[in-house]
Amino acid sequence: MKPGESLAIQLTNNLQAANNVPCSQTAGEFCEAATTNLHTHGLHVSSKGMDDGLSYWSDDVLASVAPAGGTALFNFSIPSYHMGGTYWYHPHHHHATALQAAGGAAGLLIVDDPDGYLPTEYSSMEEKNLFISGHNLNTLQAMAASAQTSVLQTAATTATNAGLATNVFLVNGQLGPSLTISGNTWYRFRMVYAAVEQSLQLSMIGGAATCTMKLIAKDGVYLHTIPRDIATVYLYPGARADVALSCACTTYPCDAKVSSSASTGGPGRRLQPGGGMGQGGDGPAEAGAETVTVDLLLLTINQGSSTLTTLPSYTPQRPCYLADLRNAVADSTGAIALNGGPKSITWNGVGTSMTYANTHANGGTMKTWSAMASLQVGQVHELTVTGANAHPLHMHVNPFQIISMGADTYGGGYFTTGDWHDTLLIEASGGASSLTLRMQSDVFTGKMVVHCHILSHEDEGMMNIIQLTGTEGAVYSQAKALDSTCYQGSFQAASPTPSPASSPTPSPSLAPSTSTGSSSPVPSPSPTPSPSTGSSSPVPS
Repeated sequence: MKPGESLAIQLTNNLQAANNVPCSQTAGEFCEAATTNLHTHGLHVSSKGMDDGLSYWSDDVLASVAPAGGTALFNFSIPSYHMGGTYWYHPHHHHATALQAAGGAAGLLIVDDPDGYLPTEYSSMEEKNLFISGHNLNTLQAMAASAQTSVLQTAATTATNAGLATNVFLVNGQLGPSLTISGNTWYRFRMVYAAVEQSLQLSMIGGAATCTMKLIAKDGVYLHTIPRDIATVYLYPGARADVALSCACTTYPCDAKVSSSASTGGPGRRLQPGGGMGQGGDGPAEAGAETVTVDLLLLTINQGSSTLTTLPSYTPQRPCYLADLRNAVADSTGAIALNGGPKSITWNGVGTSMTYANTHANGGTMKTWSAMASLQVGQVHELTVTGANAHPLHMHVNPFQIISMGADTYGGGYFTTGDWHDTLLIEASGGASSLTLRMQSDVFTGKMVVHCHILSHEDEGMMNIIQLTGTEGAVYSQAKALDSTCYQGSFQAASPTPSPASSPTPSPSLAPSTSTGSSSPVPSPSPTPSPSTGSSSPVPS
């Protein structure tokens, strides 16, 4: 997709109605396992839908598509000023999110950079997409049994009886795939951790291979200055990283593994490894954010260039909704707590777990649930967050910026104040500390969902809603005072970026692109217009 385009999807739910046991008839919070919808994780788009008078659903996680052939139109209008980046999609029907996403219903989304956005050294890199999915068959089987669905109800038992690991990690749907690259060549690795639990700490391991990693973006947002030298990529449920990678061999060819192992300095519990590629041993009985030890991918490095191109230091021009807020004056402040015990998210100490009993008390439903807070659109809001050392904090609609976190950096510089995220877990910050975040509530009114991205925790009630109020289309009026170069319409390159002298030889991809089924094209509505300050007509969602 490109900024300014719309993604229209006609979703048909072919899950079996027999597996859609109502929440009133199951024990626990896992239920309605065959009802679905569609969430675009990380996109800066509207959260409205048919309940708001539209003829389609946008990123409204309260949408419900019934099993046995239910269908619905989803449309996501990408603003013309949207930053290019790496995103993903998955179902988000409350009480069934973890079962469906961890069962494999997820995929990669990419918003392309505008022409001329990055220097040639970056824009000419060959891209490799690593869609990493984690599947703990133990917790999946337990959730399936609780939801009374036949799908995945014997997953762990079947694997154990066959002598296989119950904690499985796939890359592009494959167990332990291999990828061939050329030495002394920069590649852009787009990494998505499409998981509902556990964490990864990725590094490149190889005796004869030396690999260099440089971070350029996280959660679909470029660093303020690229690149940043890193030794480890920290991925937790929902997180993404764009990394420039280059490897060289003492003697060609050579191999390296993309592997995860727990660091010695962090408080996270290390899970024991399994016996082969992609096998993380016996999965934990309870879902959490523990770091798993597992080998994910084999890199084979063939001889390439004799010299490695130097990547220039560069400050990407930013859309105004991502202007640096470290010197901003917040229009409001509030405290968000992720509470693991009661499975709740609170605002200034007030809030109730979104269990089935609570959302349906006194004749209520999910759609009548009262927001825990209201924030004005077109303003800057400062959030003090606790609990994000154990529970990945995810916010829909608007990304947020790290203002302070107890230290300037963690993870060898992977986490640095000023960085942007839409999903955040920093184990090294410790249980007693808090994070200070800021975000712009840009353009879109409506509900902004906040939840723990250990998705079984979300299904169990660790979710809440902030209502974005005011005038649809309003933007932060002081953005250009903070960053005079930020843009509110489409990006306009200062001058064309010259093409590279020669295109690199494509390396074999990890897996061929495949699709199942077929559908007729769905007409898309007009792209979202550029925002303006002050009053404006409603922005199409």
